[in-house]
Amino acid sequence: MILKDSLYNIISTDATDKGCAYTLSLNPEHVIYKAHFPEMPITPGVCIIQVAKELLEEATGKSLSITMVKNVKFLRVISPVDTKEVCYSLQKITEEDGCVKVQVQVTGGEDVYAKLSFTCQIAS
Repeated sequence: MILKDSLYNIISTDATDKGCAYTLSLNPEHVIYKAHFPEMPITPGVCIIQVAKELLEEATGKSLSITMVKNVKFLRVISPVDTKEVCYSLQKITEEDGCVKVQVQVTGGEDVYAKLSFTCQIAS
């Protein structure tokens, strides 16, 4: 399931010396939030990872499939009601042997919501 332009929208993209950063707005009306959870919606961890993968595709211009998630730390809950915007910082993007590796940090203001690193296979 593609989440771009439904669960989230890209507000801005910034190149950094180590990668790139995407500022996103979250859509609290998305069907995922109706199920997870109706009274107090939170962004599921699997969606946080999927968004990171989609942004990596955006950054590299390549179609990717996640093959290995090395580290995932969910540090705070992301509620689309309380947190209107989040920033995904993609760092240490490397490409080797048909794979792309990345480290991602998800933040909002001074809050760190998640840290993850994963590897994707480039689709042929």
